[in-house]
Amino acid sequence: MQVKNLLILFLLLPLLSAGQDDVNKLLKLGEQYYNNEQHQDAVFYYLKADSVKPLDALDAANLAWSLINVKDRELEAIPYFEKALTTRRTNHQLIHKNLGTLYHKVFQFDKAIEHFSAYLDNAGRDDRFIIYCERMLETCNNAKEIVQARQQYDITPLPYPLSKYKTKSVFTTVDGQIIIFQDKNNTLYKSEISQGRFQEPNKLFSHGYLENASLVSISHDGQILYFNQEDKGNLDLYEANLVGLTIKKPKSLPGEINSKFNEYDLTISADGTTMYFSSDKPGGYGKTDIYRINRISENNWGTAENVGPEINTPYFERAPFLHASGKYFYFASTGHDNMGGFDIFKATKTDISWGKPKNVAFINTIYDDLSFSQTGNGNLVVFSRPKDFQPEVQHLWSVNLSQNIPLTIVKGTIKAGSPLTPVAADIKVYDQETKERMKYIYNPNPHTGKYLMIFPPGEDYDMIVEAEGFLPQFINILVPGQKYFYELFQEIRLYSIELAEKKIGEKVEIENVFYDIYQTNLSDSLIEKYKPKREKNYDHLLKMVEDIINTTDSIGIENINEMREAPENSPSEQQESYDHLVNLIENAISNTDSVSLALLDEQTVENEETSDIYFYSSNQLPHEYLEKTVYEGDTLFTKPKLNTNKETSTRKTSISYDFNYRSLDSEEKRVVMKKVIYFDVNEVQIKTKYLFDISRITDLLYNNASLGIEIHGYADEQGSAKYNEQLSRRRANEVFKKIQSDRIKSNRIIIEAHGEEKKRASQKNLDKSRRVDIIIFEPIMHSEIEK
Repeated sequence: MQVKNLLILFLLLPLLSAGQDDVNKLLKLGEQYYNNEQHQDAVFYYLKADSVKPLDALDAANLAWSLINVKDRELEAIPYFEKALTTRRTNHQLIHKNLGTLYHKVFQFDKAIEHFSAYLDNAGRDDRFIIYCERMLETCNNAKEIVQARQQYDITPLPYPLSKYKTKSVFTTVDGQIIIFQDKNNTLYKSEISQGRFQEPNKLFSHGYLENASLVSISHDGQILYFNQEDKGNLDLYEANLVGLTIKKPKSLPGEINSKFNEYDLTISADGTTMYFSSDKPGGYGKTDIYRINRISENNWGTAENVGPEINTPYFERAPFLHASGKYFYFASTGHDNMGGFDIFKATKTDISWGKPKNVAFINTIYDDLSFSQTGNGNLVVFSRPKDFQPEVQHLWSVNLSQNIPLTIVKGTIKAGSPLTPVAADIKVYDQETKERMKYIYNPNPHTGKYLMIFPPGEDYDMIVEAEGFLPQFINILVPGQKYFYELFQEIRLYSIELAEKKIGEKVEIENVFYDIYQTNLSDSLIEKYKPKREKNYDHLLKMVEDIINTTDSIGIENINEMREAPENSPSEQQESYDHLVNLIENAISNTDSVSLALLDEQTVENEETSDIYFYSSNQLPHEYLEKTVYEGDTLFTKPKLNTNKETSTRKTSISYDFNYRSLDSEEKRVVMKKVIYFDVNEVQIKTKYLFDISRITDLLYNNASLGIEIHGYADEQGSAKYNEQLSRRRANEVFKKIQSDRIKSNRIIIEAHGEEKKRASQKNLDKSRRVDIIIFEPIMHSEIEK
């Protein structure tokens, strides 16, 4: 056998060395292109090498530096920069600075803070990046507070057809009946409300006057448009009348508004007497400041004055917007309590000036938020902002400040098997505090596996899922508290664990995606990408949810156990009610254009993923190893509770199993399975047919730290007792060698040699005496630890 193994290894050596040679060639090419600053080519060869063999820390550093120099690929550098920190031969300071910046861009503020702090802890007095890292540290801390204290309003993308446009800026008239926006190609559009919804936008015509101009404001009635446009090397502000769909020739704004420096944006009071505009002219408080100027006559303006340090900071201030009431002043700033890029701030009018600006948290992202417009009644705000991790791509959004709907709708899918397919299941949900069974829980469609649950937010719920072929799952769900409509997407995946053609346990994976449909700047970006022509209307969804609740109550049941047909012999009216309810639920599940959790993962507020492996017992009855839970009127036997929220979740991997398994009594062991291996007369060599199952047992033990194993060796009664005892030990040790393979701790393996087994009946019994019994078990105390 040893000679055969050596021969195989000898034959494989050329192939292994050839593979290593290929990796070395790829690494050399990557290094060559990196040194020549040909970063895109360097990325190609380094990633190709990494796919064959993980890069070492130095090569990972080179790949990371190349990735941040390739457009739209900088976020891929994060894991390689992290690996580069594992060696002292890289510049840890610059890596910390870049990791802080990158983690900020993916909303992982704690990690960003960690790296910026590490940079500052090791920075010298004259370090050129100290100011940057200090500001970014402040920005990340701001971002954490802003997200936690975020105003909870119903932010939605503007519906189709507006949702298909990639935009730069958007403005609404004071009555909210017209919006005018500019797309990324500088084309201007106008859309009006008709029959309760915005119509297909019409293109505006400027006859070539405004090819490189940016729309910065509109008058309250939408009849005058304001632009900035380059003139003699700097930006100036212009106004132009809109007649129908035609923009008349723009005129430069007079007086002290424009200067030989850049003027960026403006807003005018409702009475037309006061203008606020932004400029980078010298003498201000920061890099760009906001100024105020009063109208003297129809075509004449007075002297521009800086609005002061209440608004302006040492950073950039731009995009002023004065509400029609004159009481509220909005502007964009990279200063104040900023969370990244330009944020929108709001200041309230005082007797002498403006109050302390507050971050308008429900709009802002870590990118540049510069577009803001609000109706006269204050209820509707429209704005343009980035989607997912593409700051250069912006879409139209709106927020209704008057709506406040505390309701959670959970859309789920349950699948089982390999490959995963939809499965019929029965779902019950109980309020953890009151023990009451929840209404409005609708079982999965057996064809799609999709289910629907509706309940109040901010509570702990116990979810019992019974699917055919699996033990009842006991899942704890914490629905986040909120003051507005919220969606939770859930996916439950069930797998069988099989060994030696026998099912010995099961694995459950639960993914909860808390998808904030109004709040997050990332919402709907992927949905829109994959389904660009479907309108998403949450008012319609809310009405549908209300209909579901009312229909369920009218049927007079707490839970619909069979969702596809009414009971036999039911009246036709009841059958119609069932059909109507089924249709409502199916529509509600699909109404919001939800895509798979894999896609939603890129844009979620919070994504909690939990998994658990549970082994059956062959020496206990189900009621002896399942847990009993009593609710109002219901007694249930389930697997131990699985918590899906991060605060209370307990993972098996965190439990130590370093005790000696030999000290366990038989009643402290739950036998998972028994495997018998037979031997020929006087033989200790394991037959080939058993090797696969032994390797699977090794994998099972390696991947499940809770499991222990007993190896019992036996011999037949032929021969002396001493010889048989030695033979049975050799057989057990041979199995032990195969199973341990330096992967399993010896404290988990129990070996016993029993010698001869006296069965004088027949040769058949003698054959069965020449064996090793492999018993896989789990400490019963394991379930107590989990509790």
